[in-house]
Amino acid sequence: MHQPVVYIVKGRDEVLRLGEQLIAFSERCGQSGAMQDLSFFVTKPGKLPRTPYLLLVSRSADLNVAKPNLDELLGVLLIFEFRALGLATGAFATNDRSGRSTLIARPEDRLSLAALCSRTLLDRGAQMILMSLRGPMEGAEPGEQGVVGNSTIPMGTTGENVALWTSRTRTIPGYLPLAKTFDATLAKVGQRTRSNLRYYRRRAELRLGCAFLPEIDVTREDMLAFNRECMYTVSEQIAGWRYDSLKALSNPIFMGIKDGDGRWLSMLGGRRYNDRSEILWQLNRDGYGADSIGTVMRSYCIEHEIGLGSRRLYIEGGTPHPIRFSFVPEELIDLAVMRKTVSARVMQTIARRYISGDNELSLILRENDLEWAGC
Repeated sequence: MHQPVVYIVKGRDEVLRLGEQLIAFSERCGQSGAMQDLSFFVTKPGKLPRTPYLLLVSRSADLNVAKPNLDELLGVLLIFEFRALGLATGAFATNDRSGRSTLIARPEDRLSLAALCSRTLLDRGAQMILMSLRGPMEGAEPGEQGVVGNSTIPMGTTGENVALWTSRTRTIPGYLPLAKTFDATLAKVGQRTRSNLRYYRRRAELRLGCAFLPEIDVTREDMLAFNRECMYTVSEQIAGWRYDSLKALSNPIFMGIKDGDGRWLSMLGGRRYNDRSEILWQLNRDGYGADSIGTVMRSYCIEHEIGLGSRRLYIEGGTPHPIRFSFVPEELIDLAVMRKTVSARVMQTIARRYISGDNELSLILRENDLEWAGC
């Protein structure tokens, strides 16, 4: 086989134009839904502005980037370059903590293509690359080899060792499996969590007159006002983006609960695709900690989504709620590549100091026991 060729599509509009082809390609690779609702991930705000890059890995030297032939594609990587003061920084990172929408390829090809894409970005001047991706787990036949091989991440070398790289594997709570009924689903959840999902819901109905609305219609201004009255309130920019982004989803979830006086207690936004549901965000009114409003909302949500035929419930970004212990575990690989320059060292220092401590990609830069190799 000829050496694969990497093509780069840069910019939000340019990436979104390939949405239908990316959805079809993810189905071929056994990553159903991974590129569904791409606009949510491409427009998601962060502490710094970001430019999306789509790297198309092809077996063809003349791929039509505007309308790629799926038979010629080997893989696709979605990654973002940070900007500061309107300038490109050369720092790249993925934007999906679950790794589901990062790199689309056959399981046996993912590691080799992650390495190839990293090398391509380095050749174009990247200073730092951080990505989380799904490893060669599900779908690969025993002994089957990928484009370059799959035993390790084959970063290769130019003989100059212009960069250093390291990786680690970790397990995350993937999704809650949903049975055909609410009771059957809870039967497989931990006893304490199962009791809480039922207890706090009954309590809220009796004490607060709680009512569940599976589809709500509120204005942007109403949601922004409610956000200001919630626990863990987010900025006006993020709250507004959450509201606006629902309109671009193929099958959005926008549900809520009110008390007996008609006041909002909780709002939840998400999406549905295939037989899966995903919670993207949740707002809970402040001052109701003893009522565990977040648990009440999730109890209603789980039952409603089961009734619609969903068989998996994801929570974007994960959750600290004990229900995570009942999730199916999934494996992720974190890959970090650092150019051996002063600029890269400065970026690493900034990431260590200022990126949120719960960000797994920043944590890899803080670990002292990882081995770094030249590439």
